[in-house]
Amino acid sequence: MLKRQRKVNIVGSISSLLLAFLIANPLLSLPASALEEVIEMENDEVDTEGSPDYDDSISAQATTISTVNIAFEPSSASGTVTPIDSNGAKAKVDVKATVRVQNSGGYYVYLGSDSSQLKNGTNAIDSVASTTTYANMPVNRWGYSFAVGTAAKDAYSAMPATLRGAALDENTSTNIKDETRTYMLSFAANIGADKPAGTYRNSVAMSVVSSPMEITGLTTISEMQEMTADVCAASEIGETKQLKDTRDGKYYWVARLVDGKCWMTQNLDLDLSTSKTLTNLDTDLQGSVASYKPEYTTATTASSSTILANDTGQRSWSLGNYRITNPTTSSACGSKKASFADCPSQFTSYNTPTTANGDVNAHYIVGNFYQWNAATAGTGGTITSGQATSSICPKGWKLPESNTTAAGSFGGLIAASGIAGDVKKLTAAPYYFVRGGNVDQTSSTLLYGPGEGGLYWSSTPYSTASKAYYLSFDGDASIKPSQTSTRRDGFAIRCIAR
Repeated sequence: MLKRQRKVNIVGSISSLLLAFLIANPLLSLPASALEEVIEMENDEVDTEGSPDYDDSISAQATTISTVNIAFEPSSASGTVTPIDSNGAKAKVDVKATVRVQNSGGYYVYLGSDSSQLKNGTNAIDSVASTTTYANMPVNRWGYSFAVGTAAKDAYSAMPATLRGAALDENTSTNIKDETRTYMLSFAANIGADKPAGTYRNSVAMSVVSSPMEITGLTTISEMQEMTADVCAASEIGETKQLKDTRDGKYYWVARLVDGKCWMTQNLDLDLSTSKTLTNLDTDLQGSVASYKPEYTTATTASSSTILANDTGQRSWSLGNYRITNPTTSSACGSKKASFADCPSQFTSYNTPTTANGDVNAHYIVGNFYQWNAATAGTGGTITSGQATSSICPKGWKLPESNTTAAGSFGGLIAASGIAGDVKKLTAAPYYFVRGGNVDQTSSTLLYGPGEGGLYWSSTPYSTASKAYYLSFDGDASIKPSQTSTRRDGFAIRCIAR
């Protein structure tokens, strides 16, 4: 395999605290304004110049940009002392720091400054010489403490005199999707009466340096909604995994197939409900379509009461939790069935997994049936060209196209695989298409042809507003990737990664 060299730039964020201790002269009455804001936060996201680059020798892998955010609370505070003798007076200031890192291949947290001193013009207060407690803080010394969590630690150290400073924390995992950590910083000083009154300051910098998360394919994700074009491209042909759909907790087999695209290799089994609105946060809703509220709750039987003979209808059916028992063999169950319970010789009970159980039988779950305008989340409507823009596939996925042999279409998959008309190959590994039949919108057919063939909607409308393209197969030697049918019929769904 050819390998390519790539520079991976370290990215990070720096936030600065303007730290100040106000030394009050006990003989003077200070106005309240003198005690105002002495800690200020400034946050700068940076592509850290001068950081070491990594020369990675990798094979067709990608990275995704890491983001870092640092926030301080409070964003302003005061530390005031009034020394009256040589023993000094103490003060301390606690600041909570929250660090959020996304898409990271590992990160480090640092604390530093351009000086280890608190300064007021030519006057200065040095850092402690060694770690000490607040009670034992030497006179005319100051320091900082650091702790993970929200409880301050009573162990004060010298402030480093460099911006990168001391390494406080790290996470060396190479696959950090989104992590937030909270730290407690405490700054303490003990100042003697020999120091002139005034404000002593130091600009303290907290920095987080993060490397980009390297995308290594399906192995790096666990949810359907985490799929991206980069994840698919970084996967090997034939790589497969069970991923969770966050909308209902069901798991689906997916794979990168020979056409170079990532497909669901299991039928969609999403129940729709009029009381649950799907959104673009977890569903394939594109552009201005931010949400989709189904017109009908998924029906549990195919009966005359669930027929909606309307080409813009949005019916769906869940006809029992079943899988096909002889997936590569054509064995028709007939027509006018209410559910898969009517076909016991072809189908057996099987629930869609709610864990990544590794069971290959899950490939052959029949899933649900959807009218075309339910499958397209209402965006198909009466269009006669282009593609339906959205679907009820998980976010990051979409319906395959049809009436073409381009990659990303049913025709493209059939062409790339060399299956031609061999239905046994289409229904076997690694494709696993299911002979689940379809729901026909007449009272004389209902659930039709389970065990014999399968029908799967595409996103492609036909030139007549009442029809759309789909994949069909039946028997042993009939595969048609660009068939057309009325949009009111109920077909299965296989999603493909965007």
